[in-house]
Amino acid sequence: MRAAGGVLLVTGPDGTVTGVDGATGGTRWSRAVPGQRTPYFSSYAGDPLAYTASVSADGSSTRVTAVDPRSGEVRWDVRLKGSLEPIGSSRGGEGGKGGSVHFLSLDPVYSEARALVAYSPGTGQTRRSPLTVRLQQANGTVHAGVAYLMATGGSLEAVDLGSGRRLWALETSVSRASVPVTDGRLVYVGSADGRLLAVDARKGTLVGQTPARLGAKGDRVAASVPAPVLAGGRVYAGAPDGAVFAVDGSGPATW
Repeated sequence: MRAAGGVLLVTGPDGTVTGVDGATGGTRWSRAVPGQRTPYFSSYAGDPLAYTASVSADGSSTRVTAVDPRSGEVRWDVRLKGSLEPIGSSRGGEGGKGGSVHFLSLDPVYSEARALVAYSPGTGQTRRSPLTVRLQQANGTVHAGVAYLMATGGSLEAVDLGSGRRLWALETSVSRASVPVTDGRLVYVGSADGRLLAVDARKGTLVGQTPARLGAKGDRVAASVPAPVLAGGRVYAGAPDGAVFAVDGSGPATW
C-alpha cells in the first residue's frame, strides 16, 4: 500500500490496483496497470504522481510507469536501461513532465548501487552520474539537488545529483536502517534496534539519536525498518518493541 495525492493505492494478489479515497474510504477506481504485473508504488512530497518500476528478468532494463493516483490514469510509461530503483523526484511542471525522476542504478547480481540516474519525461532524456564509491544494498531520498543514500552496514552519504560527487559520508554503525528522510536541514534514519538518528544534512554530522527500543523480543530481526514520518514539526517513528513515538524535530540534541 502507498498513500499518494490523498489516495491509498492498494495492490491485490492479481495485480489489480484500487485507489481508496483517504477522506471517505470509498473506492475511486480499480484497474490493472499495463505492463506492471504486481505494481508497488513510490510517491514523493510535492509530486502529484505515483511511480511503479519493474526490472526485467535479466536485469538489463526497467519499466517505469507514472500513474495519477486520483484517477488511476497512466501519465507516462518508459523502459530505461539497467536495473533501477526509484528514490525521488524533482518537479518543474504539472504532470511531472517538467522535472525528473531519480533512480539508483543497481548491479543486478550483487545489488550494489553504482550510479544515479535521472529521467526527464518532458524531453525523454536520461542522465547517468556514476557514484564515487559503490554502495551495498542502498536506498535513498532526494532533496534540493542532493541524494541522501543509506547502505547496508551503516554508511550514510550525501551525493550531488548532477555530478555524482560525494559531498560527505558518515558511518552510523547502524547495521540495518530505514530509507532516509529529510527536510533539507536534517536527515532522519530509523534503525533496526528502534533508534531514530538525526544527521546534519549539510555537514554530515550526527546531532542526535533516541535510545534503542528492542522490547522483549529483541532477538528477532524485523523484515524491514519503517521510514520516519515528518509532520507538524515532529518526527514520528516505529520500533521493534511495538511503540510508535514522536520527537521534536527542532531539538535532536535533547532526544
